[in-house]
Amino acid sequence: MDRGRKAMPVQNKACNARYIKTCQEMHKKKLRDMKCSIDNKMPATASHFKTNAKKNAIMEERFATIERENRMLLEKMSYIMRFKGGIDNKNDSLQYGRSLNKDCRKRELQKITKQNQLILRRIQEATPTFDHLQWAEEARVNDGFMQNICEFQPQTLKRMTGLGLDDGADDLDEVDFS
Repeated sequence: MDRGRKAMPVQNKACNARYIKTCQEMHKKKLRDMKCSIDNKMPATASHFKTNAKKNAIMEERFATIERENRMLLEKMSYIMRFKGGIDNKNDSLQYGRSLNKDCRKRELQKITKQNQLILRRIQEATPTFDHLQWAEEARVNDGFMQNICEFQPQTLKRMTGLGLDDGADDLDEVDFS
């Protein structure tokens, strides 16, 4: 009990205690059964916001146009299959029968082909100016120098050994670097 009630004079202490107890139980029950006074539910949306009538009408019109074009295309194809039966890309006109500069173009093409063959033959018969075997040997010797100079193994050597590209890197000790 709180001090305010203790200080108030009462006729019967037992009846007052029972009254206070029932009042407190009613208060606890009201607190337990209390509903919120703030409405935090989602507001009801209008039905015309859910369905976009104009968009649906445009889509229906588009689908109707596509259906109409498909039907027309199907009718044209069935007509071609029934009556013509083949491809109609023949042109029997004399206007397109023969080209006037066909012989000139043919001679020009033969001349270019002959020049290309001569260039190819010269390229194939030319001796190479660079020796790739000598380059590989020089690279191996330079890697040996690098390994002797460095305290730790350089990244390039680690990468080459990881790829299996070290062609004889183990016998660097036998190479004379002088």
